[in-house]
Amino acid sequence: EPLLAHYKANPDACQPESARNEVISFLEGGVSDLSISRSTFDWGIPVPWDLEQVVYVWFDALLNYATAVGLGDEPNTPGAAKFAQTWPADVHLVGKDILRFHAVIWPAMLMAAQLPVPKKVFAHGWLLVAGEKMSKSKLTGIAASDITDHFGVDAFRYYFLRAIPFGSDGSFSWEDMSARYTSELANDFGNLASRSAAMVEKYCAGILPPVAQDATLAAALTATVAKADAAMCALDFQGGITAIMDFCKQVNGFVTEKEPWVVAKDPARKVELDAILYNIAEATRALAVLLYPVMPATCEILWQSLGAEEKLGAIGKQRIDQVATWGQLPAGAKITKTPVLFPRLEAVE
Repeated sequence: EPLLAHYKANPDACQPESARNEVISFLEGGVSDLSISRSTFDWGIPVPWDLEQVVYVWFDALLNYATAVGLGDEPNTPGAAKFAQTWPADVHLVGKDILRFHAVIWPAMLMAAQLPVPKKVFAHGWLLVAGEKMSKSKLTGIAASDITDHFGVDAFRYYFLRAIPFGSDGSFSWEDMSARYTSELANDFGNLASRSAAMVEKYCAGILPPVAQDATLAAALTATVAKADAAMCALDFQGGITAIMDFCKQVNGFVTEKEPWVVAKDPARKVELDAILYNIAEATRALAVLLYPVMPATCEILWQSLGAEEKLGAIGKQRIDQVATWGQLPAGAKITKTPVLFPRLEAVE
């Protein structure tokens, strides 16, 4: 009853909704006592008061979540302090096939011990191939290395967070990943980064012009950061990345609309040109930070290209709640061309 009441009072405590419904239905159907020992095999931790029994592996394994961070350590020890600092867990990420162990047995154990339960249990789905779960017997498995060898690690990370809603089953296909790689990464993000650096180098000798602010771009960035941050914190990685990439498209639209290559032909429009180029570079700075958790290696290259390391510090130290503050790239920063961030794909044999 206490566990059922917990899930009904706290809808976010078990997610996604399909997982929460499964757990509530299971609990409402009635639960019985669970034996925490087994006698049909001898591997495992012996039960101290009955050496013919061993502790049920799931009872033993679940305890590690808490004992690993100090549960059971003596008071006033580093372990006890660690437990007080880290427990309860903010999120337990589990596969949907072991949901009941983590959303029923584990919190029941904690409640029995009068310990707080995790704030959220989130069950992710399965990766499917041709609509079916990967199977060795059917030879439908795909090695991750086959994908990363072809697309690169960052593109791999991007695709599986962007293309498949987290918490649902999702199918992988080479065709879909190739299309997203070309359209979203190479054409949208990679091309923007390349054009931004190339134009500053060509028209400003690689030196970032004075700070300027396009009100529309700045407002769009503020909205993007709020939307993406909220989605990411809710484990809606697809929604967060979609918001970021929508902003990327908007910046590309800004480039197309302003036509800096045309403005550059008229020396009398130098101030206008400088403002356009600064806005593009500053928007690219924000994109690098926002996409860094998803594509760290690529965004690190872009960060260095923008001369941001020297002026703003390491990209990994940037705060999401400060990304939308416009004008962080200082005038005079040295901009350099990046290598091609997302090279043209070779045809798969």
